[in-house]
Amino acid sequence: MKVLTIFKRIYNFITFTEIPIWQKLLIFAAAGIGWFIIIAAIGLIAMTSVNNSSRELTENIVPQIQTGQKVIIMIRGANVSISNIVIHDNVDVVNGNAQRARSLIDKAATALTALLEGGTITDYSDLTGELIDKVNVQSVRGDQVASKYIQDALKQSRHLREIHNSLVSMKLALLESGQEKVALMEKLGEYDAAAIKFVTILGRFTSHISTMQKTYTEKIQAVLYESMSLVIIIGLIAVVLLTLFSIFLKTSITRPLNAITEQIKGLSEGEVDLTKQITVGSKDEIAELSSSFNNLILTINDMSNFKKVIEEDDSLEDVYNRLAKVFFENLGLDDVTIYEVSTMNKSMDLINSPYSREDVSCNREILMDSNLCRARKTGHTVSSIAYPEICKQFLLAPEKYHTCVPIIVGGSIGGVVQMQFDKTRDSVRQIDIPLLNPSCIERQIMRAEQYIKESSAVIEAKRLTGALKESSVRDQMTGLYNRRFLEEYVETLIASVMRKGSRLGLLMCDLDYFKQVNDKFGHDVGDAVLKETSSVIAKSARAADLVIRFGGEEFLVIVNDAKEGDAMEVAERIRRKTEETKVKTASGIIQKTISVGFSEFPTDTQNFWEAVKYADIALYKAKEGGRNKVMKFEKEMWTKDAY
Repeated sequence: MKVLTIFKRIYNFITFTEIPIWQKLLIFAAAGIGWFIIIAAIGLIAMTSVNNSSRELTENIVPQIQTGQKVIIMIRGANVSISNIVIHDNVDVVNGNAQRARSLIDKAATALTALLEGGTITDYSDLTGELIDKVNVQSVRGDQVASKYIQDALKQSRHLREIHNSLVSMKLALLESGQEKVALMEKLGEYDAAAIKFVTILGRFTSHISTMQKTYTEKIQAVLYESMSLVIIIGLIAVVLLTLFSIFLKTSITRPLNAITEQIKGLSEGEVDLTKQITVGSKDEIAELSSSFNNLILTINDMSNFKKVIEEDDSLEDVYNRLAKVFFENLGLDDVTIYEVSTMNKSMDLINSPYSREDVSCNREILMDSNLCRARKTGHTVSSIAYPEICKQFLLAPEKYHTCVPIIVGGSIGGVVQMQFDKTRDSVRQIDIPLLNPSCIERQIMRAEQYIKESSAVIEAKRLTGALKESSVRDQMTGLYNRRFLEEYVETLIASVMRKGSRLGLLMCDLDYFKQVNDKFGHDVGDAVLKETSSVIAKSARAADLVIRFGGEEFLVIVNDAKEGDAMEVAERIRRKTEETKVKTASGIIQKTISVGFSEFPTDTQNFWEAVKYADIALYKAKEGGRNKVMKFEKEMWTKDAY
């Protein structure tokens, strides 16, 4: 019996049965790390060997081969210059080629010296003088064969220099005397023979060094092959063992998870049943996962049902009442007060509370000035549980804790939900303990915040609907926005401009001599002209711009996100299109012109209405300047005496 028990424990350990998930993963990770360390050690040894050989190649062999090849190129370049000396009869050309050949031979000798003694070889452009290449070479004195080749090449370079000097002298003398070139050609042949011998010596040196390079390369390949073979063998062993462990680990985790997966698939197919619970028989972390998942499903179900219900409520008051009911029935919060912030005068109104207006827990001045409320002013949750006496407006600080959560509606604060808790007991019903339970209260507040967030979009929609019912924001005759719309929208507009760091073009447009139309043709014709003008202005403005009938024959165009020149472009288009428009009336064709003055906010001023005034001043200047003009506001236009 004991043997069977021991065997069962061993089996359970190997197959990861009845082991917490963190231990399963820890064992698997330890095994993987162990094999990784073995393979890494093999790789490190191989890399060290390869690195040493590679360093020898890159620091010694390769630079020596490159230097030898460069020297050969230098001598061949010198050969070309020597040939040009013999061919050309122009003294300047001869001297130029002589100097180039001498320079190349000297560079070759310098490079050979560096090979023999060790040092740095620099190569500069003959045309620009810029550094082309810089190579550090090690001395070849440790290699007798290579050292002998370089010494012979140095002797030969000196010989080439002597022949070069002699050949140049002969060429210059021939140019002065005009004699035959036989001796010169013989000297050229001597130079060619010396150059061939020089190149042959360096070729043998390069071949010798290349042989050494091949030896190092073969050594690197052998090390790589052996280490790769060893890594493959050990890797295969590791893969087999880790595969077995993976199967055991997979089985121990996926078997209970399959129950959860099947339940989730059932929820994802067809109509979702959020009331369906998941049951798992295990007792490890997966069991905790299933419990948390069940709680999540219940929360989602509650939130979904709550949002559907409030969306179908008739009024905003119904939504607030529903929210208060959820706090009381679902969250067990007894002491909750809901305030609504007025969008017009920034006052606060008591919407739902167990208290009367006279018995509220806060200073009643917040009802007249909502900026006194800390949650309303900051837009952040205010809690005296974490920070005692955080808000000076709360009057019951010695007796109660409070948490105030702002209701964010359309980017602004639309209301505040205040929750109060007795300091001597837990304010969540069915829990009665001597002291406050902060963790329990925190969970309830978090759930309350979720309900508030879910309801904020519905509150915004219903507030907007109510606002539209209370006031019309369109001019009935032209269909454009009216001045009241601007007054209600201006704060949102300014906040958007400041947030984006953009600017607005404010175009004040006024028909020229419009009073004459009314006086001569009557107000019906004047209305027709206004309608056609409003249509022209709306079509001339961009899609993102706002066109407002500011009053009478005066229109305000707000150019959104105006770049440099945008306001002028829109204004000029309005002026031109208006001038071209022919209004057909019973009295005949009427053509009017329009004057436009514009300013930019906040470029011209930080005050929006002041910027509108500036645009009006620019319009006045356009009228003074002869009408049918576009004028941009300039600071010189503003004089306190005139305005």
